[in-house]
Amino acid sequence: MEVAYRLDVESHQNDNGVTYNWIELLAYLACKNGGNFKNFKQEDLTNLLFCLENGQKMEDLTKDLKYYAYYYESYQAVLGGFVGNYSIEVTDADDNKAFEPKYGLKAFLPIAKNYSFSHYDDFGNSRSYGFKRTHLGNDLMGSIGTPVIAVESGTIEHLGWNQYGGWRIGIRSFDGKRYYYYAHLRKDHPYVNGLEEGMTVKAGDVIGYLGMTGYSIKENVNNINVPHLHFGMQLIFDESQVDSPNEIWIDVYQIIEFLKKNRSEVYLSNKDTKDYFRKYDFMEDSLTE
Repeated sequence: MEVAYRLDVESHQNDNGVTYNWIELLAYLACKNGGNFKNFKQEDLTNLLFCLENGQKMEDLTKDLKYYAYYYESYQAVLGGFVGNYSIEVTDADDNKAFEPKYGLKAFLPIAKNYSFSHYDDFGNSRSYGFKRTHLGNDLMGSIGTPVIAVESGTIEHLGWNQYGGWRIGIRSFDGKRYYYYAHLRKDHPYVNGLEEGMTVKAGDVIGYLGMTGYSIKENVNNINVPHLHFGMQLIFDESQVDSPNEIWIDVYQIIEFLKKNRSEVYLSNKDTKDYFRKYDFMEDSLTE
């Protein structure tokens, strides 16, 4: 993922006329290794880049690859909103602010910059509260009050109490394919002031604060043993999958590792409400369409 991402971004920064799409690269390589990147061979990527640099088209190179469309749709569903054009606020030596256009990673780690956390791959582990079930996310261990960040721009679909997740937020990406779930937020002040269902949030915005709420029918109860953010991603190919036995949740451990390179810096914006705000504003085309 890291190699494909770097090739994509670098190709958009040079002037040789050949640009790569990291999702296409990943889908092609998945066909070559049976979807298991432990079987990745550098020669497959080298040969692909050689063909593309010499004028061959991806559609021609993949027309006989039986599962290319399957892998492309899958990776597009997971990563489709992560890389592209955006503008970030910059400040010059005279403290003048402006927006600088960029191309690259426009998704953010769900933990704010300069705040420590730890995690391990706990997807699929057993959970027993309420009923025996599997853990469908990644727990990011941190300190209570750590600002929680919107990974991708989207619309708030769910806000409020859930007996399993405590105070939680559910955000749907603008293309409708990804549903981000942030749970166990802080007691008493879980969300940034003014947050409501139906609102649009930008990637990198502060949306709430890490806590340990949940595992209770009664609202605003700390029944989680260790403060952490439960972060999950659901893929939605069809609306019939929402709130049904056909939900698709994915292991986001490697995504968290990947997003460590892009963290949103925050500051205390309101001493009365103790709310934090992002330091540098952000814009992308999907926010103005």
